[in-house]
Amino acid sequence: MNDTLFENPPVLEGKRIRLVPMEFEHVKPLFKINDPSIWTYTLTEIRTEKEMEDWVAEAIRLRLEKTALPFVVIIKDTNQLAGATRLFNMNGKQRCCELGSTWYGVEYQRTFVNSEAKFLLLQFCFEELGLIRVQLKTDERNLRSQAAIERLGAVKEGILRNERILHNGYIRNAVLYSITNQEWEKVKQGLLEREKRYALSLVHGR
Repeated sequence: MNDTLFENPPVLEGKRIRLVPMEFEHVKPLFKINDPSIWTYTLTEIRTEKEMEDWVAEAIRLRLEKTALPFVVIIKDTNQLAGATRLFNMNGKQRCCELGSTWYGVEYQRTFVNSEAKFLLLQFCFEELGLIRVQLKTDERNLRSQAAIERLGAVKEGILRNERILHNGYIRNAVLYSITNQEWEKVKQGLLEREKRYALSLVHGR
C-alpha cells in the first residue's frame, strides 16, 4: 500500500453498484437514509445530521492517516446512495485489513447490495492490494450479520470477549471471522454463483 492509495482512492465499479470514496458531500444523502435500527449493535448512534457529519469526518480522518478507505455505496441505475462501508486497520507491512463499518438504508437491506459490495472490496483487497488476510467482526447478538458473513464463506475464528463498549454502555462480545488469500478463490466462486442465481430469479420472476 502506497500513499497514492489514500491520497487518490479508487472507485470500485460493479454491475449494479459503485463504491465511491466517502467525502463531506455525502453527509446529507447518508443522513437521508438513516434509521435508528441501523445503530443497534454499533459503537456510535447517529440521530442528527451533525452526528452524521462527525461520523463522516472521522472516516475521512482515518483515510488521511492512511489506515482506512471509507466508501459510500451508489446504485448505478438510479444514482441513489444506498449506504456506507470501509476497509480499515489497513496494514501494508502485514498485508491485512478489516472490512466493516457497513450499513445500508432499510430499503437496501437484504438485497443484492451487500453481497456485491463485499465482492468488490474483497476482490480489491486480494487481487489489487495483494493482501493475505481480511477480517470481519460483528456483535455476538447480531445473528443476521453473522449469517451474512458466513454466507460469504468467511471462517469463524472465535469470540472476542468485552471487545468494545457501545453507545448505550453495553459491553459487547464480538464474533471474529476472516478470509485468507488461499481461500479467496473459493469465496469468489461462491459469490459469483450467488450472482448467477439472483440473475436467474429475475428472469423467471421469482
